[in-house]
Amino acid sequence: MSLQLTSRQSNILDFIRARVEQGGQAPTLEEIGQAMGLPNVSAVLKHVRSLEAKGRLVIEPNRSRGIRLVTAPDPIDADTMDLPLVGRIAAGEPLFSESRIERTLRVSRWLFRLKPDYLVRVIGDSMRDEGILDQDLVGVHATPVARHGQVVAARLGGDRFTIKRLYWKGDVIRLLPNSPGYRPIDPDPSDDFAIEGLFAGLLRGC
Repeated sequence: MSLQLTSRQSNILDFIRARVEQGGQAPTLEEIGQAMGLPNVSAVLKHVRSLEAKGRLVIEPNRSRGIRLVTAPDPIDADTMDLPLVGRIAAGEPLFSESRIERTLRVSRWLFRLKPDYLVRVIGDSMRDEGILDQDLVGVHATPVARHGQVVAARLGGDRFTIKRLYWKGDVIRLLPNSPGYRPIDPDPSDDFAIEGLFAGLLRGC
């Protein structure tokens, strides 16, 4: 269904909005029909229900003036989101902690392949050949579940945080870098190791 309004729907919506602004309450279906030249209440209801389906208003049942307007989202805000930038992690502390938020950045949601929950800054170039560079801000989709071959955000030893590609075959788990001179990481079973999330995309130059 197209979300674009017909001329009749736009006129009805404008009339409802004007009545709410002037009198503090919505018109009845009969009043809308009189204003629009629609003597049949069922025809008015059809248009009002279409406006509801398109997200412009809500019909509250069993009320004669039960029409509530819905504020249309700002088209700019609809394409952006606010993400917290998580700073240095203390041992034993959850990765995403309010006390670790350095600042919040408003970014385009279209920069990310998955919906990120927060950003972390990359230190080092062990994933350079993946296109992830030192000081990039990586978006993390928070989840403890990951599959073999995915790029993950992982915690090691309580306070070490890293972005690596996950190797997971049987009982063997390794974190693979993608840059010359770096060796795979084999998490010690006795370490505080956890998958914190999936790589969702990145920002550069922030």
